[in-house]
Parts: sequence; structure tokens; C-alpha cells
Amino acid sequence: MSELDSELLAKVLSHAHYRENDYSQLAERVGHDLLEERLRGQMKAYDRAHTFRNRFPLKWLWPLYRKGIRAGLWVMGQYDRARRNARNPLWVEREEWFPHLPEAFDGYRILHLTDFHFDYIPEMPEILHRILEGRVFDLCVLTGDYRGEVTGPYQESLRHLKRTRSQLGEEVFAVLGNHDNIELLLKFPEMGITGLLNEAVEIQRGDASILIAGVDDAHMYQTHDVEPIQDRIREAAFTLFLSHSPEAYKIAADAGADFMLSGHTHGGQICLPGGWAPVVHLHDTPRKMAAGPWTWKDMKGYTSRGVGISSVDCRWNCPGEITLHVLRKR
Repeated sequence: MSELDSELLAKVLSHAHYRENDYSQLAERVGHDLLEERLRGQMKAYDRAHTFRNRFPLKWLWPLYRKGIRAGLWVMGQYDRARRNARNPLWVEREEWFPHLPEAFDGYRILHLTDFHFDYIPEMPEILHRILEGRVFDLCVLTGDYRGEVTGPYQESLRHLKRTRSQLGEEVFAVLGNHDNIELLLKFPEMGITGLLNEAVEIQRGDASILIAGVDDAHMYQTHDVEPIQDRIREAAFTLFLSHSPEAYKIAADAGADFMLSGHTHGGQICLPGGWAPVVHLHDTPRKMAAGPWTWKDMKGYTSRGVGISSVDCRWNCPGEITLHVLRKR
């Protein structure tokens, strides 16, 4: 571990839930520079959370915000319904057409799940099992936010993800979100999940192939980097690009990706009638990318509303979703 900053490592290991991790293995996997940048960001997130929880009046604002939304829904007689909505994500099946898709992948079915936030709705594995039982798909992709809180232990969320894994098919690819620790990359292989952190993997079907590319979080940590895989994207016949947040849309399109899948926004989660979201948590990103299908230059994209919730255990005018994308050759 001599190549990693010793002071940074000591701060990381001061948190008990990190001590079981092999940071030498992680550094070999992602590189020392990227690992240090991500770990520094995670420790800054800890410091911010600690400050928020202990400094007046900040520590009162967040609970008041949560209670205010719940109270407003209760006054309108919508609170119980909003809680039920949070536990009933919709099954969304759609087709997307591409001129450069290899013929062998015409009809290829991709299951897209995102924003589980397992520790907010512990019964989520049972909810997903109910909806996914008997569904047919070729590939599953996960676009981040497995944990509810931004900092702290993640073992509970990993247990729930492990319980969900049997419903996700043989091949599962995942990227990290702004709620996720980089240490999860060490845990994914134990569940038969391939984590992608500024990496790409080729998928074969017959004599043809497509590229699955995935980058790190573009929202909070901003450690997304397409440069290590840019040449592979440009050379591929077709590239499916995974990013937790649609905020990576420019680098994905400029690299030559064909189809980008994201989450992060929850579609707003608490929306006005008609589905307009007051808050979507996007920086320098067109609002049209907050939910559903969109395009940028020659790239198509889709932002899922996600299956889970954040901050408030409710969804209003914005149901969660489990999405099946069927690729079609134009």
C-alpha cells in the first residue's frame, strides 16, 4: 500500500466498515490516481455529512424538509397512496431502433434497473422478485445507487442486492452512483456482477458483437472518464453506454456511443400533476434528460425513474420503473 497516500488510507480505515477491503487489489484494478481521487471524495462526503448533522441550523433543515413533504401529502389525503406508489414500480417495455446495430442483435432485450436505495425500502427484493418473475431478457444492466445514504456502512444494501441477484439473469453489468462506494467493485464479483468503472466489455452474439461501456459517477464524484475506452467505443459497431447520471451525455456522444442508459434523477420522485418535477438534481444538463427517452447529437438516451426512493418514502405523480429495452435494427 506504499503507493497510496498513507494519511488518506488511515482516514479511510478509521471507519470500521472499510477495514475488510483489499485496497491493493482495488488500486491494481482501477489505478492509484483514480482510487485516491474517489477515496478523497468519499471522505469529503463523510465530512460534509458530519457537519450537516451537527451544525445548527443545518441539522434541522433536512428533517423539516422530509416532514414538510409528508405533511403536505397527508393534508391532501395522498400520503398513503404516495407510500404505495413507492412500492409499486411499473414494468416499462419499449423498442429503440438503430441503423448501426448488428443484425444478430435485432430483438436483443436489455433489462435496466437503477436507484435501488435498498436501505430505504428493505422489502425491495421481494417487490422486484414479484415483478421480474418469468420475465425474459438477454442482459441486465444496473446504473447505480444501491445504498440509500450517501455515506456510512453499505453491507445491508449488499445483502439486499445479493437477494435480488437470482432474478437478474446470467449476465449483469453495473456502474456506481453518487451513493455508492468504490469498494463495491470488490463485492460485485462475489455475486456474479461485472462492475464497469471507466471500462468496456464486448458482448458476442453469433459472429457479431456490441460494446458495453460504463463510467463512474458524473454527478458528485465526477470521476467519469471516457478516455481509457474511447478508441474501443469508436471502433465498435454499436456501443451501449452506462452512466449513473445523464450528466455524462456529452462525453458519451462525443466518444461515439449509440445508446446511453442512466438513472439518478428518480424522475423527480415528487412531481406536480402532469409529471413536472420541481427538483431533478442535474448540473449543466438539459431538463429533457431527467426522465424517459431523449437524444443528443447522434446518440439516443434513456433516463429511468428508478425502482427506489430517496429522502422521503413516497412517490407522487412519478411512479418508479423497471425498464426493458428491446434493440431493433432499422
